[in-house]
Amino acid sequence: MSPTAVSASNPIADASTLKAQIQANGTTTTTKSAIDPQVLARPNLALWVTKDHKIYQKEESFPTCPPDQCIIHVKATGICGSEIHFWKSGRIGDCCVTHDIILGHESSGQVVQVGENVTGFQVGDRVSIEPGVSCWECEQCLRGRYNLCPKVVFSGTPPSDGTMRRFVAHPARFLHKMPDTMTYAVGALIEPLSVAYNAVIRAAPYLGQPVLIAGAGPIGLAMALCARAAGASPICITDLEENRLAQARSMGFEQTLKIDLAWDRLETAKRVREVMGTGCVPSLAFECTGAESSINSACYALEDGGTLLQVGCGKPDITVPLMSLGFREVNIITSFRYRLSWPVVIRLVAAGVFGDVTPLITHTFPIEKTIDAFETCADRSKLAIKVQIVDE
Repeated sequence: MSPTAVSASNPIADASTLKAQIQANGTTTTTKSAIDPQVLARPNLALWVTKDHKIYQKEESFPTCPPDQCIIHVKATGICGSEIHFWKSGRIGDCCVTHDIILGHESSGQVVQVGENVTGFQVGDRVSIEPGVSCWECEQCLRGRYNLCPKVVFSGTPPSDGTMRRFVAHPARFLHKMPDTMTYAVGALIEPLSVAYNAVIRAAPYLGQPVLIAGAGPIGLAMALCARAAGASPICITDLEENRLAQARSMGFEQTLKIDLAWDRLETAKRVREVMGTGCVPSLAFECTGAESSINSACYALEDGGTLLQVGCGKPDITVPLMSLGFREVNIITSFRYRLSWPVVIRLVAAGVFGDVTPLITHTFPIEKTIDAFETCADRSKLAIKVQIVDE
């Protein structure tokens, strides 16, 4: 065991004891692995949401470390649109907020304590957190589709608490080491990029395939990066907000369309095809908004025999023109979260395959200002795309 590795067989009662042990033993010898004892004395602030649509921040106790888990000092966490849904609407589909829970599932950080059964990590390791903890016993898990595990414990999704706090315990099996060159901010982007990666795997775009991406929010832009890396071209991105389309263009996606809500689905489809150019009717669409009007427009923009890949979350019940789709053999595929994505996406990001992913992040707040971060994310006038909460 390294000098600063803490065994769960001798549990640490609280952060002050852990801090004292590190001070006594010293930190590990590499800069990467050094733990600042002063960090461990900070309050474990957490962001909570209530069933009556309120958010609040309060301190909770320093977590205990089960044998198969590690305690992480969370260094960066992104705010997901799903968390705004839980706050403002209290639900996504059939998943409802019924009691106060801690939000957060897009996180990276540093290991500060290691459980006694954990062999692959040591104190000081820099990790990106995969938030969906599956059972590894059910039929879906045994088939490798662990994103569909009926017993999954998913961070920040009712009824489970999430990672939007300073310190959190998480199973080592779902922690992934980051290269030294990767910042914590980028490490927290592995989650939304994994959403896009899984959608690409589901749709399997081919080299030169014309693709429509509806929505230029964080998932839409991540989707564009993944689709481009897979060879799709041209790529048309649509959105209601000009600032988001400007961000898309700054990332190299020149074919954009600002949607006018006065257009019906046929007019929107016609405009999309015009932007795509002659001979480039989209044969694949990634719908990243969850809005019924956007889903319908994407269906009509597709060529006959095309495929709609639904990524965005919206209302529990959506009306689609099923008979029209049937007459045109338009396929609808869904994509749910991710599986087996973290090592691949970390490798692709580190190798620069997606290009620069940091433009996805437009706002950063310290953990003490988490409520301000949520209000910024929910306020369209703030022109936010990805808002992150950091703690250095």
